[in-house]
Amino acid sequence: MKHNFTEDDFVYGDSWGLVHRGVLEDKEIERMKVLRDKVVGKKGVAATTLKPIGSVKIDGEVYEARLKTGYLEVGKPIVAVAIDFGYVLVNEDIQEEEK
Repeated sequence: MKHNFTEDDFVYGDSWGLVHRGVLEDKEIERMKVLRDKVVGKKGVAATTLKPIGSVKIDGEVYEARLKTGYLEVGKPIVAVAIDFGYVLVNEDIQEEEK
């Protein structure tokens, strides 16, 4: 049986791989796409300690986030890299830290 899936038929979760659209509600998928378009690539700061889950502030709004690896203290610069099942997946923004 051959399937002709498009990228919009899947949600990308960094550590979970691909999840087919049938598993999640369409409205949840749409919410994640809107969040992705709004924050991915943007810079912000850790609003709480990320160990690895916490909150970040991007463009004045607070989001639940997950640090890809490690631990990050409050106020440290971050960059949003993806959306992972409702969490904003972030890395420490080392370039901002060096300034």
